[in-house]
Amino acid sequence: MAAVFDERFYDGFGPRWTEPLERIAGETGIDSLLIMRSTPTHMVTAASAGPRRDSYHPGDAGPKSVNPGCHKLYCEQVVNDGQPLEVRDARTDPEWEGNEDLVQFGLGTYLGFPLRGPDNEILGTICALHHEPFDFDAGEPSLRSQLQALRQEIERDLMATAA
Repeated sequence: MAAVFDERFYDGFGPRWTEPLERIAGETGIDSLLIMRSTPTHMVTAASAGPRRDSYHPGDAGPKSVNPGCHKLYCEQVVNDGQPLEVRDARTDPEWEGNEDLVQFGLGTYLGFPLRGPDNEILGTICALHHEPFDFDAGEPSLRSQLQALRQEIERDLMATAA
């Protein structure tokens, strides 16, 4: 993955959110939690946490399907649709079997939510990835509810920094 810069997230954004992501990863046992920025051609890692955090370093960029020969990324679909996406097992889903996260890192289970900026533009995603099917609704609070709560915190923070 090549590094790409996108100034729609403020300096220090990734480090500010890494600790909350690490806490959630530790509590739930999920492989990877990410905050991704969207550019026209790539999804760029802003923050990475969990046991597989070394698969995605801040600044790493995965090419979107607008690049020749590239398969659609999970986060790309979240950004394009403006809706959450859950992929239970990409290994058994023809739509996702060529996805970079599965092919390169073995991460075929995904849950992601859009992150919106002050103007309601989708800036990126907050997402979870795992190497095997994962129950996003297990536990109290569930991983799903923790990601939704953190997404709301991040969006409030983005609005406050834009004011």
